[in-house]
Amino acid sequence: MSTILILELLGVIAVNALSNSIGTLKTIFISKKYLKPAYVITFLDAIIFATALKQIASGNGVEFLIAFAIGKVIGVYLADVVENRLALGILETEIFLNDKDRMIEVADTLRDKGYTVNTFVSYGYKGVKRYKVDVTILRKEFPVLERILKEFNIDDPTMQVKDISNIHGKITVSSVDA
Repeated sequence: MSTILILELLGVIAVNALSNSIGTLKTIFISKKYLKPAYVITFLDAIIFATALKQIASGNGVEFLIAFAIGKVIGVYLADVVENRLALGILETEIFLNDKDRMIEVADTLRDKGYTVNTFVSYGYKGVKRYKVDVTILRKEFPVLERILKEFNIDDPTMQVKDISNIHGKITVSSVDA
C-alpha cells in the first residue's frame, strides 16, 4: 500500500467518524428537544457526509468501504463519549428503602444540597412497608445522587430512573460539583 492510499483511507475514516458522531449527536439533540444546536449540526453533518461520499466514490477497492465502516464505528463511540460528558436531560429518580430513618436522612441530605425531594410510604412484596424518595434532577447531577447514597452505605438500592422530556416549574441544581 502506498503512503497516499493510506492517507486517503485515514481521511475517509476521520471524516466519516466526525460525520457519524455529529449525526448521532443531532439525533440526541432532537430527541431531547434541543432544536437550535440540531440545525447547525445538521448543516455541518451534510457537508462532512458529502465530502466522505466524494472520497469513497473516487476511490477504487474494498478498502475504502472498510475505511467507511470503521469511521462509522468510531463515530458512534465518539458520540457516546461526548453525550455522556454533556449528560443532557432531566431524570425522575425514585429510590426505595426499607429503613424509615435512613430514608429521612437521605431525603433531608438531598434537600440540604438544594434538591426538591418528596417522600412516600409504599408497600412491597407481601405488603412489607417501604419508603420512597422521589427526586427530579438534571442528568449530569446523577453522580451527585449516587455519592450521597454511598455516604449512607446504600450501594445498590432499588431505583427507578426515568428520562423526562419536559418539566413545568423549577428544577433545583445542586451546588455540589457533579
